[in-house]
Amino acid sequence: MAGSIDHDHEHGQREHFFKDKDKTILFLNNTEKEDINKIGGKALNLSILIKGKFPVPEGFAITVDIYEKFLFENGLKEKIIKRLDNCDISNETELQSCSEEIIQWINNGRIQEEILNEIENTIKIIDDDTLWAVRSSAVAEDLPEASFAGQQDTFLNVRREDVPEYVKRCWASFWNFRAIAYRHQANIPQVDSGIAVVVQKMVDAKISGVMFTADPVNPVNDNIIIESSWGLGESIVSGIVSPDKFTCDKKTGNITGKKVNKKTKGIFLSMDGKVVDIETTRQMLPSLTENEANKLATIGMEIERYFGSPQDIEWAISGEDIHILQSRPITTLEKKNETLWTRAYGDEYWADVTSPLFFSLLGEYLSKYVLGEGNQIMGYHELRDKQLLKLHKGHIYFNSEVLEIVFTFNPKFSRTKELLNYFPEKDQPRIQNAPTKIFRRLLAELRIAILDRDGMITKTNDAYNKWAENYIYVMKRYDALDLKELSDAELYDEYKNMENAFIKHFRLIRYGMVTHSIGTNLMIKRWLTDWLDDKSGQLYSGLISGLKENKTIQTNIAIWKVSRAIRECCDDIDQLLKEDHNSFIDRIHTDPTMKEASLKYDEFIREYGHRSHTREIYFPRWADDQSLIVDVLKALLSSQDLDLVKIEKEKIQERLSTEKDVLDKVSKLKFGFFKRAIFKIVLKYAQTYLIFRENQRFYLDHILFRERRLFMEYGRRYAEKGIIDDIEDIFFLSKEEIFSIGRGEKSPEKEVIRYRRSEFEKYKDILPQKFLKGKTEFDDTVIHDENIMRITGTSASPGIATGIVRVVESIKELSVVKENEILVTSNTDPGWTPVFSKLAGLITETGGILSHGAVVSREYGIPAVTAVKNARKLLKTGQKVTIDGNDGIIYIMEK
Repeated sequence: MAGSIDHDHEHGQREHFFKDKDKTILFLNNTEKEDINKIGGKALNLSILIKGKFPVPEGFAITVDIYEKFLFENGLKEKIIKRLDNCDISNETELQSCSEEIIQWINNGRIQEEILNEIENTIKIIDDDTLWAVRSSAVAEDLPEASFAGQQDTFLNVRREDVPEYVKRCWASFWNFRAIAYRHQANIPQVDSGIAVVVQKMVDAKISGVMFTADPVNPVNDNIIIESSWGLGESIVSGIVSPDKFTCDKKTGNITGKKVNKKTKGIFLSMDGKVVDIETTRQMLPSLTENEANKLATIGMEIERYFGSPQDIEWAISGEDIHILQSRPITTLEKKNETLWTRAYGDEYWADVTSPLFFSLLGEYLSKYVLGEGNQIMGYHELRDKQLLKLHKGHIYFNSEVLEIVFTFNPKFSRTKELLNYFPEKDQPRIQNAPTKIFRRLLAELRIAILDRDGMITKTNDAYNKWAENYIYVMKRYDALDLKELSDAELYDEYKNMENAFIKHFRLIRYGMVTHSIGTNLMIKRWLTDWLDDKSGQLYSGLISGLKENKTIQTNIAIWKVSRAIRECCDDIDQLLKEDHNSFIDRIHTDPTMKEASLKYDEFIREYGHRSHTREIYFPRWADDQSLIVDVLKALLSSQDLDLVKIEKEKIQERLSTEKDVLDKVSKLKFGFFKRAIFKIVLKYAQTYLIFRENQRFYLDHILFRERRLFMEYGRRYAEKGIIDDIEDIFFLSKEEIFSIGRGEKSPEKEVIRYRRSEFEKYKDILPQKFLKGKTEFDDTVIHDENIMRITGTSASPGIATGIVRVVESIKELSVVKENEILVTSNTDPGWTPVFSKLAGLITETGGILSHGAVVSREYGIPAVTAVKNARKLLKTGQKVTIDGNDGIIYIMEK
């Protein structure tokens, strides 16, 4: 067994100390498993490690009994219960306030004199001349069924006389808002569960870190993962450094992979515990030698065998000695057959925060009609009963298994890096090289021709245009209705009528959006690379820009015409730009000199008012909240020389010229006659279905505009009846719940609705990790810190540009975007695109080659890099950067 410390030192003295005590303080080597409810999981695990002769620093546990006695003596238990009863835990602001009050009560409380004496005497027995670590050990913590490690606090470099004060701080941390919320969600009692505290001798660590005896992301690899940095482990936990990462073989302990990061800061054993600078010569040195990593891996394997399960281990090295500071089960470890969910494909179609109502609507349409019905027609029985979507932290994830199966029905050459980006890097080679089920693919086309002829590539676009024209006509009757006059039954009937009218949209996009659009465009892109060496994507961009009948471009030109009409009518543009939203709109409609602009504006709202900056149904459409239009108009009005009609005509001519040039070059290749013929056919469909892709968004906006109006009426009715607090709460019910209430059945509790709404608000501006498996979130893209000057994303639109960064959080900030700036945002939608004409480049946190931002960037000839994780944090407004859309790289020119 690994080298141990003599924890039986002065054993008799310790037994005497506790002879008549009620076990209120326990030495870590003097506890039993049944003490778990007194000392918590952290302390018990340390005790078990000590009994196994592992090198654990000496220490003791202050039991939960002392915490309970502290609450009683200070009159806090009933006070806390009463405060919790009056707190809406689902409301983050209210919960934060409640938490702060309880923490203040505990910090102001007084520990009894006899307890203070016990703590002081215990410290003297172990070591009276050292610094201490004071760590929380919640009773429910570190248990497999209720693990919430890290919710409570740890304090390092604590002086002997200050230990009691930091014990109180640990008790107080039991009531931080994260811990309260976690216990609430996990159904763990708030007041009865309690907290113990572990007090241990500090290790004078030159190196510290964590070790996972199974890879939390990919446990089948049989690897041990070690992360390390200089000094105490707090530098890793607090995030001030990116640690080195070592991968060790589980059988031999030998290093099989190593990534060394720049470690500029560290925390070491000292009275002040300050963060210090690491010498320049050591910053890029590996923090572990091969021998040290091997020893750690060996101890890790012993601990795993001792506990009988994979472990998450905290460790430190002092001199030549390894110390184990903590070990707990890896409760987030994947199961081998757990589904891997990816947000990457969602970025192509469903990138925004998502409400429960929108998920129940669009989620059903995509699952039932796009996946289920579509794959039944094509004969893809492997996809039967597969769950397509998952809502996690307010964002949509797609089932990667579904996407992978679809890949196997397409030829290898179409599995480009843009599509492989949907999957973790480790899985990409396997997916790239999976055999193609070419016969099944051809059979699927035959089945489509027989069972659903509108799904044929020659027919889908025409069928869609015919449906769209009919849909708008049919909806005229609905648009004229006063929904307030309808009974609940009649309102439900209107929803079903509406659904019958638009369901064809989803039965056509299942072909046009995936097979026809993505398939043909990636074929063209691949041929251009292989045949004409178009690695930069310039030729591809030229071929798919300047396409007529693109509803997105038509929307942009229409709003630009409104801005031009305003400019021609208004003789004080600078003053108009200073007006608030309401004054701006009033001025257009009331100023006699702006009559022409008023007519153009009203015409725009009639034609395009159903659109918005996002598809999420919670957010208003332009016709609902015209301030959104004002922001775009102000952005366009500040660009005096802009002429979108002229730009579009030029793009059309450039495309025609590029087509001629490319076809001429292809015809001169070996077998050029045949290559030219097939290239021309596929190019026609690639262009057609790229337009299809943009236009279906236009009509989806029509669908959502009308659905939103209907469900807002439900919201009005339910708010009047007191079923929900306000109209907008309707978006935090599923459509099934809404219809169920209409039938007189029970509605969800208001607390449930409030919780859903708080989750939506919480993750509205937070982009979760790219992948999700079980409880584990991860993102295998490159991690960047302040020391890295090169950021990698996905190449989306070719070209190179240098400019000043403008970070924009929402469409309401578009008016501040200046000429030739590089826009950095989470994602874009049709409402954003009028401002593209003034940009030097685009950087988004989500998206791929056919995402909205990529398509419009190519249309306006600006470089774009997408899928840049945390771009809004990595880049700052005012920074000078060079964006390389050819290779998907951003260079920061100035810190």
